[in-house]
Amino acid sequence: MQSPAENDDSAGCQPAHVLLDALAEFAAGAGHEINNPLAIINGRAKILLEEITDVEHRKQLAVIIAQVKRAYEMIADIRFFARPPEPEKTTFDVVAELELIAEEQRSLIQEDRVTVAVETAVDSFFVSMDRTLFHTAVLFLCNNARDSLHLTGGKIIIRLTLPDEDNIEIAVEDSGKGVSDDVAALMFNPYYSGRQAGRGLGFGLPKCWRIAQILGGTICYENPARFVLTLPVR
Repeated sequence: MQSPAENDDSAGCQPAHVLLDALAEFAAGAGHEINNPLAIINGRAKILLEEITDVEHRKQLAVIIAQVKRAYEMIADIRFFARPPEPEKTTFDVVAELELIAEEQRSLIQEDRVTVAVETAVDSFFVSMDRTLFHTAVLFLCNNARDSLHLTGGKIIIRLTLPDEDNIEIAVEDSGKGVSDDVAALMFNPYYSGRQAGRGLGFGLPKCWRIAQILGGTICYENPARFVLTLPVR
């Protein structure tokens, strides 16, 4: 599967770093121009929310504030993808971190139809990498799995394996039916989404790809509904 940042320098294609720099400049400029009016809209809506007592009008103002927040996040997502933060290495127990992520997912599940389990070959395993970026990547994969099961229910498994002494593999799989090959070929592209309109922009998976790249690893999708994140332990 071709990643978003893989480009052929032949036939007039721009190198990946040039395209990412251009995207970062766009995000910075657009963010400044868009965030200013958004801040005014957000501020006025919050003032009105404090003054208005009509329930229906308060609901409409809450929608406006939520959509402003969504627009802020869109700009932040572009900035992260184009110019992510430098990783800060710490040593932590990856098994404990996966258990923490699983517990976070269980707290977000509204019904008993979706279950989350962690399966590991060891009781603990310490790695040296950016803990926040690692947590974010696995969390996004779990969110994606949870979204795919919101109608049908099912099971999410977070599986840790040690393929060799230098790497770990985190597989996040669910009991859903997966996606077509056409969708699989595009799922790591920024702002591509196989979801219905209004159910999110689908930026989580491109973020996972970008984090894997930052941490020196890879991510791939395997049908039916299994993502494998491979990362160096140091």
